[in-house]
Amino acid sequence: MRVVTRYLLKEFLRMAAACLGAVLVLFLVIDFVDRADEFFRHQASVGEILRYYLYGAPNIFLMISPVAVLLAVLITVSLRARANEFTALFSGGISLLRAVAPMILCCALLAGATLSAQESLVPWANRKAREIARLRVRPGKIDAQFSLNRYWVRGPGGILSAQVVDPQGRKLSGFQYFELDGRFRPVRRVDARTAIFLEGGAWELGEGSERIFAGDAEAKPFRIQRFDFPETMQAFLDGETPPGEMTYFQLSDYVRDSRERGYDVHRYEVDLHAKLSYPLLNVIVSLLAVPVALRSPRKGGVWRSIGAGLLIGFLCWVALSTSLALGNKGLLPPLLAAWLPGALFAATGALLLRGTPR
Repeated sequence: MRVVTRYLLKEFLRMAAACLGAVLVLFLVIDFVDRADEFFRHQASVGEILRYYLYGAPNIFLMISPVAVLLAVLITVSLRARANEFTALFSGGISLLRAVAPMILCCALLAGATLSAQESLVPWANRKAREIARLRVRPGKIDAQFSLNRYWVRGPGGILSAQVVDPQGRKLSGFQYFELDGRFRPVRRVDARTAIFLEGGAWELGEGSERIFAGDAEAKPFRIQRFDFPETMQAFLDGETPPGEMTYFQLSDYVRDSRERGYDVHRYEVDLHAKLSYPLLNVIVSLLAVPVALRSPRKGGVWRSIGAGLLIGFLCWVALSTSLALGNKGLLPPLLAAWLPGALFAATGALLLRGTPR
């Protein structure tokens, strides 16, 4: 059995490397075509473009790994089944699960590697890629910075800060505005529980207070009031977001801190749970791919496996995107939104495995 295990491992690892490389190159080409106008418009050098994609590669690898694993398992199993190798294994008393266990173990190791990279390399690499994009793709544009569990924007008239950013509703929670004079001395401070950026350019603040330091500096509370700040909402929309540039524990701390302050952070809770559920898709999709590859292995060959892999990958992506979107809108609990697709894929794979002829 050791000979069979080494043989299957060799074939799978070779196919996995080919699929990961092919999907990565395809993704990079598509992304470059999409961003080429911005790079050329701002005259980014070849070196800067290469560094941008070099830093972006870890996050891209994290995103594409389930699709590459799905294709690798489908092609490897279908080719071995087409050559009647699985039939020989079954006739020798080796079960299906025992035969494919080496591939599933490799997928589990890959899931562990992606989870480790997500907690160490990916946040740092994402920050570096964003720095290049800010300097060369959108030079001079002011973006929000994330520090001390808050967003910060240095605008022409002062400093804006927010605890939670809601891009869909163009709304900020835990809003603060510090107006500064030419010597960087405070002139006015405005605090509000909520801040909504209106279409006309004004801000509508709710449940807050205003303090003018030139007078008695006494805070004057208000329920709802409009303000005309020179800064806009766009800096918060274009700025960095915690999920992509924070580890699981950092994001967990941010979610806990914001929740304790009474702010709605369900969107970030979905991202928090997805940090654990997404890497495990590398294992789950392998359980889906094995029974699909063993059904009618002589029809279509490799191209049939590639087509099936792309179709299954698309359906999985639709299910995952829909579930996460429902979670972001509050229609599903964050835990359920992140884990439901994986549970459905795993159940489907188990049912297909039970019905697979041996």
